This record gives sequence, structure tokens and C-alpha cells, in this order.
Amino acid sequence: MFAIFSLLAAASTLRSQPAVDVFQLLDGSTLHGALEAIDPAKGIRWKHPASAAPIEFLPRNAHQIRFAQVAPPPAQAGTHHTCRFRFINGDELTGNLLALDATHIELETWFAGKLRAPRVGVQSLAFLARGFATIYDGPDGTTGWATGPTPTAWSFRDGVLTGGANAFMGRDLKLPPQSRVEFEVGAANSLNLYLSLYTDATERFNFASSGYQFNLGLGYVNLMRGQGQFGMQHLGQAQIPVPLPGRKLRVEIRADLLAGALTLLVDGNVVQQWNDPNVAKPAEPAIDPNLPPTVADAVRDAARARGPVLPGTGLSFFMLNGGIQLSGIKVSAWDGRPIEPELVATNFTGHLVRLANQDRALGDVRAIRDGRLTLASAAGSLEIPLTRVTQVILAPIAPPATNRPAGETHARLSSGETVALTQPRWDGRQLAGVSPHFGPLQLDTRWVRMLRFNPGREPAELDLPFLGSGLQQFFER
Repeated sequence: MFAIFSLLAAASTLRSQPAVDVFQLLDGSTLHGALEAIDPAKGIRWKHPASAAPIEFLPRNAHQIRFAQVAPPPAQAGTHHTCRFRFINGDELTGNLLALDATHIELETWFAGKLRAPRVGVQSLAFLARGFATIYDGPDGTTGWATGPTPTAWSFRDGVLTGGANAFMGRDLKLPPQSRVEFEVGAANSLNLYLSLYTDATERFNFASSGYQFNLGLGYVNLMRGQGQFGMQHLGQAQIPVPLPGRKLRVEIRADLLAGALTLLVDGNVVQQWNDPNVAKPAEPAIDPNLPPTVADAVRDAARARGPVLPGTGLSFFMLNGGIQLSGIKVSAWDGRPIEPELVATNFTGHLVRLANQDRALGDVRAIRDGRLTLASAAGSLEIPLTRVTQVILAPIAPPATNRPAGETHARLSSGETVALTQPRWDGRQLAGVSPHFGPLQLDTRWVRMLRFNPGREPAELDLPFLGSGLQQFFER
């Protein structure tokens, strides 16, 4: 009995510790502390509170480093992004396309300015109709969130929020009419999670609030539409996988209130699309019939300029039972375009161009410059305005590379982008390395959320007992 109480006290102590960086090795070991340096010759130097001097590790034994504190992109840095770039090695960036010709691509990023790369490494370009904007990327604890009447129901450690019974957190994110919500969820016992989207209740959970309520349970999800004083409308149910102990579900919701459509994806697969007849529209102002027509038109134009009326602009999570874990929460603007596979196997010689009207064109993309795409097709040379293009696929889908460069490290930024580097160096201020696409590259370490070593290799799982949700985090360390 004494041993059990000792374990409980240790678990409680862990919950109260401030957020620290986490270093995970391929053998399953986990160390807390801080990264001091990475050097190609000396390896990884890690400061651990139980060690008088930094500990050096060989990169070939490392899995990943997750940083507790990370800065968002500079203000206004990502508000005008118009393109998402994917490379054949898995790198993914957002920014602006400057030019593309038969041999090279030029792009502008928020973290490294203008970059130039060989075109052969580019897999696809996706054009964002209204620009890409990350609204929230975390969690970094519950800071900025309202936690309702039971704020102590949450614990945060190593990038994971664990909620007890009746744990709630809500936030007015000023959601636009078209948005994309992503998160990972796991359950030590049973899953019973409510996610309220476009809610007007961000201070505490309210079954009668306006907006959309997704109730995720063991093997199912229900979607309700809150109508305030008019009650709830059931929009439908769908089946989802059952999360196994120690495993998480990757959940994504794409909402387009302008079209009245909400789509649920789990582990990258479309589960269900629901259609809501209550499409968001601009408010209809009361027009005095005695107003001159020009004034009445100006009143209507002003109402349309304010945009559609939404049920709310907030997001909240509420769990009835304890032991539910949330991580990898990301909320971003979405352009509302139909969901299609990001990549298709076109062929090894042709390129695929997807258009806004859902037409497709096959051929050879010769250049993209000055707002136009030049395509050599069977029907001849075509000049297509970029405003009509949604995606360009330059390379067929391929399995992950098994012969990655020695010492390759993947950096995940606070904006969700990923960059591969060889010969990485970390001095606390800059992460420097060599990109296979851009050559020498330097990143501000404040923007790095995670470093992944030895991509393609997964860490071993520790064979430890599981004694329930209350002690789960203790035994995971």
C-alpha cells in the first residue's frame, strides 16, 4: 500500500512540474531537460537536471526532441501565403510561388525569405484561394483558454493535455466561415469527448449553445447543431475506429459554413460529410422603404461586407470521463475547396493540373510566371491563369525513401511546416544545416517545435505495466 501511495505522490509531483523539453531515444527511453547543442562531430548535448554536466548522445540513437516553448511565426508573416509546396522527400512548406521553369522553382517563405530549388525535387503545388493562415497551433498548456469551473481537471506534460472528469477548455479563436481543425485524441479508458465548433459558449460547456457539437465515443461520432433557445438538431452519426490503449486517433474537421458542409476525417480518411441546410449568410438589414434607392443599396452593401452571420466563432473541448489526452491541436483557415487526394499517380512523364471548376488537364508544365501557367498538352500549348488553378502535381506518388542521407534530421516549425536537414548544428540561437533542395539553410531556434532524427525508424515500446489513467503519465516517463 505504501508503494502505491508513493507512486501516486510521484505522479502528482510530475503533474505540477513546469513544461520542459523532452528527448526520446530509439530504445524508448525519455529524458527531460534542455537541448544545449547539436554538432556533427560531437553529437547531441543534453542538459539533464540530475547530471552535473551535459550528456552527449550519438544521433544514430536519437528519435526526437520536443520543445516545450515555441514562438509562433512573426506577426503578419503568414497572412498572405498563397501556395503549399510538397517535395518528394516529404518536406512541406507554405509561402508564395515566385516562378517555376523547366529546371528550377523560386519561392518565398516566412522563415528563410526567398529560396531557389531544382524543380525535380518538387512533388506538388497547391494554390490557396484566400491565402493560408494558422489560427492556433499547440497545445502549450491551457494558457489563453477558459477552463470553466474545474481548471485543475487538466494536466499538461510533454505537449499532451490530459483531462479529468468534466474537464473543459474553450477559446474564441475568431473562426472564419471556412476552417480546418486538427488534433490527436487518445483515451486511457473510454472515449467520451465533445468538441464544439463555431460555438458561442467558450467559458463553460453548454449543451444548449449555438454551433456544432461533435460527440466522439468508442467507435462512433454524433453531430448536433445547437440552435440556442430552439434546442439541438441531430445531423447524423458515423462510425470511427476505436482508439487502442497507448494509441491516438488523428481527427480532422473541415467546415465550410458558406456551403453548409462539415467533413470529418480520421487518420487521413474521409469518414463522413454532413450537409446543414442552415447556410451562413450575411445579415439582412431592415431597410426603411422611404430611403432613396442609392442609400438602401449602400446599407445592403455594408451588410454584405461584414460577412456571413455565424453561430459563434469559438472552439471548445469537454470530456465527461477522465483519462482523455489531446495533442497536436491545429486550427487554420481553409479555402473550402472539395476534398480530393493530395496526390494521384498520373504517369511518369505527364503532369496533372487541377482547376477551380474541378476540371483536370494533363500535359507538360513548362512554366509558371506572371500569374499564368503554361501547359503543353495534346491539344496544344495552353495559357491558364493561376486564379483558375487549385493544384499542380509534378511527380507521381512514391513510397517513402529507404535510403535517406546519413544524419538526416527533420525540423517541424511552429507553423506546422517540415524541413529536412543534413549536418545539423544547434547553438541555442540558430539551427543550421544543408537542405537537399535549397542548400545551406539557417532557422531561428525559437520557431522549432520538434526535431526528428533517423526518419523511418520508430522507437521501441517500453514493457511497463498500465494501472489506469491516474498513473499513465508516471509510467510513460
